[in-house]
Amino acid sequence: MDAVPVTEPQATVQHAARGDRVARTREAIISSTQSLAQEGEVAPIVRDIAKLAGVSARTVFQHFADTAELYVAVLGRVLATVTSGPIELNRQLPLDQRIGVVVDHRAERYETVRPMWTFIQTLQRRSAEAAAKLVGIYSGNREQIADSFGPELSALPGDKRERTLNALSVALTPESWIVLRERLGLTVEQAREEWRFILRAIFSDTH
Repeated sequence: MDAVPVTEPQATVQHAARGDRVARTREAIISSTQSLAQEGEVAPIVRDIAKLAGVSARTVFQHFADTAELYVAVLGRVLATVTSGPIELNRQLPLDQRIGVVVDHRAERYETVRPMWTFIQTLQRRSAEAAAKLVGIYSGNREQIADSFGPELSALPGDKRERTLNALSVALTPESWIVLRERLGLTVEQAREEWRFILRAIFSDTH
């Protein structure tokens, strides 16, 4: 019996289905790796990743050349969450209220990545691509701070403006949040209050 030729619409449907399966598998691998990193794994191993994703180790390497490429994909996902969306902030609000909004916005995002910060730090030392991606957090944060506190910063002379912006940027780094939460053992609200205190002190020193 002659084989029935696959028509063009059928071929298109089959190709789309294969594409969907590939995308789902890749997503499962990335999500599983991220879950392990959030549980504190500094370098999740392929065996555990594959088991959690419901695939074989061989399948993992069909989608990623090596674990470094997979880890960078996870990092991209995480950083997109941290830097997603501008701060919804009315620049006409009093300074203290704006400080509160900025602190809450930054704290919420950093708290989500806190469990996997060691994974992120380790990866950026091993991968130039990861390090470059991480730089985006700091440059993006600095831009947001400059915008959020524009009225106060613009009133300062050039050199003092830059130094104040640098101080604010350092105060609101992920590392600062990690120190407050893990090294000093503060609760989320206590850490937020410390950040508010630090930002108020920085602005107070500009007068």
